[in-house]
Amino acid sequence: MKTYFSIILLVLSLGTSFSQVKKTSVAVLDFQTTGGLTPQEVSTLANRFRGILVQTQVFDVVEREKMNDILKAQDFNLSDECNSAECAVQVGQLLGVTQMIAGDLGKLGSTYTIDLRLIDVESGKILQSKTQDYKGEIDGMLDVMKVIANSFAGKVLTETKEKVKKEKAPAEEKVSGGGGKSKTLWYVVGGVAVLGGGAAVLLGGAKKGGGSGASGIPDPVFPN
Repeated sequence: MKTYFSIILLVLSLGTSFSQVKKTSVAVLDFQTTGGLTPQEVSTLANRFRGILVQTQVFDVVEREKMNDILKAQDFNLSDECNSAECAVQVGQLLGVTQMIAGDLGKLGSTYTIDLRLIDVESGKILQSKTQDYKGEIDGMLDVMKVIANSFAGKVLTETKEKVKKEKAPAEEKVSGGGGKSKTLWYVVGGVAVLGGGAAVLLGGAKKGGGSGASGIPDPVFPN
C-alpha cells in the first residue's frame, strides 16, 4: 500500500513541477539573406522555424501576422534592415515578449550558411548563437531549421527547470510536539495534500489536526 501511495505522490510531484515551468514568450524576425536564396525560400524556412518552436511546447510564439498587426498599431515600420540585436530588442519590447530570434541565411558556392541568434529583450544580450553550414538541396534546410529550433528549446527548458527547482519550497519540515515527539507538516500542492516523505496522499477534504480520516490516512497537519 505504501508503495502504491508513493507512486501516486511521485506522479503528482512531477506534474506540479512541470506545470510551474511557464512557456517563454518569443517572436521571430524575418530572416535576412546574404544571397543565394529567394525571398520566398527565406520566408518558407522562417515559417517552418516558427512552427517547430511551437511544437517544442517550450515557447509561446507570436504569429507573424499578429506581430505585424501589433507593430502597425504602434506605428512601427518593420524594415528589412531590422536584424540586429538592438532592433530585435526594440521590437520585442513593443510586442511584450521575453525573447527574440533573428538571423541570416545565405549561400556560398554550394554551401548554405545559417546564423541564428536568441536574444534576451530585457538585457539585450545574445543568449544563444547557432551557426551551421549545409550542403545539398534547398529542401534539406528544413531539417536544419528543426535541429536549431530544438536546440534553442532544449537550452531554454533546462535553464527554466533549474530556476523552478531553486525557487521550489521544501516538501517537508519537522516541528517539535509534546513529549519530545515530532509532527510531520503536510503541504497542499495543486489542491492535493501531500506528505513530504512520500508515504501517503490525500485527495481534497483536508482538515487541520492529527487524527485519522475514514480512509485510515492521517489528516494533514498545517503550520499555524
